[in-house]
Amino acid sequence: MTVVGTVASIHRFPMKSMQGEQLAEVEIGPDGMVGDREWALRDIETGKLVSAKRPRPWRAALDCTATGLDDDVEITMPWGDVFHVHDGGLAVALEALFGRSVSLERSERRQQGTYDSEWPELEGITLSGDIELPTNLAGEGRGFIDLGVLHLLTTSSMATLEAEDDDLVVDVRRFRPSIVVDTPGLDGFPENDDWAGATLRIGRGDDAVEVSIGIPTPRCIMTTVAQQDDLPRQPGVLQAIARLNRRTDELGTFACLGAYANVARPGTVRAGDEIELV
Repeated sequence: MTVVGTVASIHRFPMKSMQGEQLAEVEIGPDGMVGDREWALRDIETGKLVSAKRPRPWRAALDCTATGLDDDVEITMPWGDVFHVHDGGLAVALEALFGRSVSLERSERRQQGTYDSEWPELEGITLSGDIELPTNLAGEGRGFIDLGVLHLLTTSSMATLEAEDDDLVVDVRRFRPSIVVDTPGLDGFPENDDWAGATLRIGRGDDAVEVSIGIPTPRCIMTTVAQQDDLPRQPGVLQAIARLNRRTDELGTFACLGAYANVARPGTVRAGDEIELV
């Protein structure tokens, strides 16, 4: 087996479309990362899930941070107030943030729902305009996921994007990966070019994780919006991805960065773990 990288960082997002937490280690179950996208908000008026892929009115979700697991998730608001997920004051605070009433939902297996998304018009890219999409489109896993239970992103991909334009702020928050893979010495987009369809082993020993690499991760307007106080709005991020790494599969042609993955063998992932191509 060939070592292709190491785990640079692990990211879990307890609430869909909010900031998450960086972890030293995490359990990976058959349905993906335990506790990831376990919660979501629902717009009471429309019945649709809240997604920052529709920046108006939901971009502000990215200014909130969710941490914790199961029923112990806490939400930190942009102004610093912290609410437990079952605190009645949270709904009031969220209504003040969005100007709309929302409810909180915890996921069930193969959670279904729809959300509105916005796709900037880019020549040759399949989707544009306002699109209503389902969650859990792949039909696997648990929680409020989109197309894959895990999302891997290499440092090579981010470096390639950054080299395209010195003015781009290439920040991991724009891309929301489960695992960032440090790939020194590799160029381009190895998760799409070299690992597609392959199995990666993460860690060693009895609790090593194996994942099967799936389709490239399609990118939308969410990569371009401002987040928190220090990440600016940059439409050029998505435009650069479209120039560098457009991919075509059964769903169409998309600007892609990163790759989705499914779990072949559950276990534990730790920061610093070696990753091998099986």
